[in-house]
Parts: sequence; C-alpha cells; structure tokens
Amino acid sequence: MRGIEQNPKLGYYTVGSERFYSKPEAYIYATQVDKTPTWHFNEIEFAKVAWDQEPEADLQALYRLRAQQLRDRYDWIRVEASGGGDSTTAIFSFLLNGIHLDEVIFRYPARVDKDVTNDPFNTKPTNTLSERQFAAEPLLKWIKTNYPAVTVTIQDYSENLLNDNYMQDESWVFTTRDWFQPGHGIKHNNFGTNEHRALADSGKKICALYGIDKPKLTIIDNKWYLYFTDLQANHPNPVTGDYTNITAELFYWTPDLPELLVKQAHLIRRWFEMPENYHLKHLALWPNHDPAKRTSYEHIVKGIIYPDYDQETWQTSKPTNSFYNEMDYWFHTNLKGSKLYETWEAGLKYIVDKINDKYFIKEFGKPTGLYSNLSPFYYIGPSFNTATTAKFQNRAHIPHIAVPTVNNKKLIKVGT
Repeated sequence: MRGIEQNPKLGYYTVGSERFYSKPEAYIYATQVDKTPTWHFNEIEFAKVAWDQEPEADLQALYRLRAQQLRDRYDWIRVEASGGGDSTTAIFSFLLNGIHLDEVIFRYPARVDKDVTNDPFNTKPTNTLSERQFAAEPLLKWIKTNYPAVTVTIQDYSENLLNDNYMQDESWVFTTRDWFQPGHGIKHNNFGTNEHRALADSGKKICALYGIDKPKLTIIDNKWYLYFTDLQANHPNPVTGDYTNITAELFYWTPDLPELLVKQAHLIRRWFEMPENYHLKHLALWPNHDPAKRTSYEHIVKGIIYPDYDQETWQTSKPTNSFYNEMDYWFHTNLKGSKLYETWEAGLKYIVDKINDKYFIKEFGKPTGLYSNLSPFYYIGPSFNTATTAKFQNRAHIPHIAVPTVNNKKLIKVGT
C-alpha cells in the first residue's frame, strides 16, 4: 500500500480480525468479505480520561507542554503550515515559549496556479490558493525575521505531481487515507524535496507535525460531548515507505496529552453557555455535519482556544466533499483533459467499483466521498437552558438520535 505508516495513534480500521491503516484498503476488503469496517482512534486511552473535569492548568501552558513533549521526542520537527489558526498556534507553542522548531513548510502548486484571482473579497473554497498571499506569506516572513534559526520552506508540490510517478495509475488512491483529491497524497510528501530525502536518510527521528484539529463538540439531550472523526484524523500523508524514523503527529488530537483537549472543550462549552452567546448553541446541536454551521462554529472557536492568533487572518470557507473538493479549482481549471486528470478520474472509478455503494456519500446520486466514521462521544458536561427574553418561544423539534458516548468512563447509548 505504497508504504503506509503503521501508526495506531493516527487511527486504524478493523474488518473482522484484520487491521488496516489504509481506509480504501479496509473498505475494499470489507466489501469482499461482506463485513462492516470499524474505525479505532485511541478509544482505550481516551476512555480513561476524566473529560468532565477541567484541568487547572492554563491553556497556553498546556500548549507549551505539548511542544516540549514533542521536542524531547524528536530530532527534527517539521510543521505543515497553512497560515490558519490550527497550524499557526502549533508553531507559536514552540516559538513563543523559546522551544526550538526545526522547520515550517508551506506547500503550494505554483506551476498550475493560473487564474488564481487573489481576490480578498472572494472567500469561497475555490479561492483557497489565495491563502498563500493573505495568510501564509505574512506568517512565514514573521518567522524568518524573528526566528532565523527555523528553516522556512515553500515547496511547489505540483512539480512532484507532474513529474513523479505518483499518479501513473489508479494505485494513487492508496497514498491517501481519506482525501481523494488530486495531489493530496503527494502534497505533504515526506520526501518532496532533496533536503527531506537526505534528512530521512540521515537516520534522524523526524516528526511531521499537523495542526489537527479544533475539538469537535456537540450537544445531545442537553449534554455536551466531544468526539473525533476519521476525516480529520486521516489528513496527514501516511506514506513513509521503508523508513521507520518518520512519524506523523497530530498536535491537538493526541492521547499523549489529553488534558489539552479537555481544557479546550471546557473553554468552548463555557463560552456557549454564557447568556449572551446562548443563541448560538444551535451551531453545536446534533447532528452538526452542515458545512456552513461548521465554518461558523470554527470561526467562533478559534477566538476561544487560539488566544495568540490574529482572528482577522484571511481564510476561505470549508469545502463540502472529498472527491470534487472546491479547493482543487486550480486542477479542474488548468489540467482537465490531461493524462494526469484521466488517471485521477480512473482512481475514483476504481474505488467506486471496488467498494460497496452503501459506504459512499452522494450528491445528486453521484459518489463524492467515503462516509466519515465517528469515535465514541465523550461527556464534557451539562448544557443549561437559559431563560429567553422573547415574547414567545418558537423552537423547532430536535430529534433524539442514538449515538455511542462515553459517560463517566462507561460506553453507553444516549437518545434511546
């Protein structure tokens, strides 16, 4: 499977007694044996956490502890940066605390970015490449000026996409866990530059660090829960080949310092429970898969859990699907009709043909990605009803949905 990293902390799938680190591989096998895949994401470790007890430590102190924890473990730490709040706060957790960070890298398809508007008034996901100018470049310039010991790399990953044998046939789908976008598997390539290859060959213990992700909170039956999705956890490039000295790490979603997640969750819960913010709690009500609600929720949450991040930083809206992701406007505009484009389409057809139709999300009857899997739901605390000042209450019915939750460290069902 193209050298997928065998890292349980990033999550894995089981089909019967078989374990898989590749989601497409797991779902193809599940289709063959007619069994349902199960996603596992540190549930044993997270079930031991007292999620309903807020840590006394300050959030920024926990960020510092996480950065130091990683620094003590690795010889070289490379942060995959976008200019957004997640990766920027991970970078700040090192630099603002005097903890050395080896490299910050920003990836961009420079050879095929024709007709990118760089329009600051266009925040649609089709304009995502403009985040280079409006979000990433100011951050990278600041790092170069104030922390010259940090290696700042801007890599044109379209060179690898066009020249490597990455997309020579349908097997490219096994270079990604969940994001079947053109180039995703090569975008965060651990060997994308000569320097990265030499570093891997040196034997140094390398961390490819990702700012995954803001805590996902929801309200079910007047209770707050935190949960994880494989869609976000599967974002890092899993390909390490025969190298055993390269590991992908999620800065936030880690069982190595769960107190960080717990603290974030309680800060978010308290903010939404304030009387002046209560009217926004609908953004967290289950089910909460709507992209527009997710975008609004994340804009709010950034201001709560990323205190050092400039909240005015320019950013586009969230994309809506995996196969035909709006962020890939550059690919569909500039490479349609090419051999590369045909191979990308062949890869999509391959997994659609090989995987049971019931496992796909569809739009207008057309598959647009594999269904996202959820972890158990971890109980954070109660959600209180705040008295309304409205002349009358006009509230829609909220359905009760059975979902697996961890409440008082016991796996239970709620909504039944």
